[in-house]
Amino acid sequence: MEGKGQIDPKTWKGIRSVMQVQLMVAFVVAVLLLKQWWFCVLMIALGGLLSAFHGRIWCGLLCPNGGFIDLIWSKISLRLLPFPRWLNKDRVLQSAFLIGMIGYFAWIVWLVNIHKGLPVAYASYAQHGYLFLRFCQVMLALAAGLAIVFEPRTFCAHLCPGGTIGTIAAALIKRSPIVMDTEKCAGCRVCTSVCDAPDRLLVPLIEKSQALQTQGKKEKLPISPECYGCIDCVAVCPKGALRVETLKASETEEVFLKEVQ
Repeated sequence: MEGKGQIDPKTWKGIRSVMQVQLMVAFVVAVLLLKQWWFCVLMIALGGLLSAFHGRIWCGLLCPNGGFIDLIWSKISLRLLPFPRWLNKDRVLQSAFLIGMIGYFAWIVWLVNIHKGLPVAYASYAQHGYLFLRFCQVMLALAAGLAIVFEPRTFCAHLCPGGTIGTIAAALIKRSPIVMDTEKCAGCRVCTSVCDAPDRLLVPLIEKSQALQTQGKKEKLPISPECYGCIDCVAVCPKGALRVETLKASETEEVFLKEVQ
C-alpha cells in the first residue's frame, strides 16, 4: 500500500458500509417504527455542526438518506441521463429547498404552538411528529427517485437542504474534509473513478496540481465545500496525494471565497 496515511479500499468500504447501516437501522427504528420526529431534526443539526469542523463529511459517512442511496438505490440506478445542471444554476434550486425546509418547520411551530395554542415545550407524534415525519418521508422518497433516474447522489448534490446547510457551514468556517498534496499527485485520475461529481470536485484539483508541478511549486489544496466526504477517493489514491486533513483558515480562505461567490 503506497502513500503515507493511505487507506485500504476494501477495508474502508467495509467500515463505511457498517457506519451507514447503523444509521439506517436507527432511522428505520426511530422514524418509521417508533415515530420519533426529533430524530429527523437531530440528524440535520448534527450534520450542520459536524460540517463546521470537517466539512460535509457527515453526508458521505453517516447520513441515513445517503446510506440508502449508496447501499440500495445506487444498485438499481438506471442513470438514464445526467441531472440538468441549469436547474441549479447559481444554487437557486438548493436555496429554494433550504428556504422551503425552514419555512415548513416554522409553519409547524406556528400551527401547533400558536394556532392551536399548545405549550412551546409540547411535542407529540399527533401534533409536531406527523408533520416532521412527513417531511422526512418526502425527502427519502425524492432522493430514491432521483437516484434511480439520474446519478445516485443527485439529491445530495443539488437538492438536500441538510447538505446545503453543511456546505454553507463548511464555507463560512473554511473547512474541507479532504486535501490534495500537489507534490504527490501523479495526475492518474484514479480518484475520479469513485467520485460521484469528479468534474466539480476532483478534476479542478488535479489540473491545478499539474500546473503547480510544472511551475515547480507545491501546495495543499482543499477540496470544494460541496464535497460530502465519502473519502473513497482517499482510499483509492495510489500515491497518497489525497488525505483527510483540516487546513488552517488562512490556508483555505482564497479557495473557499471562490467557491461561495
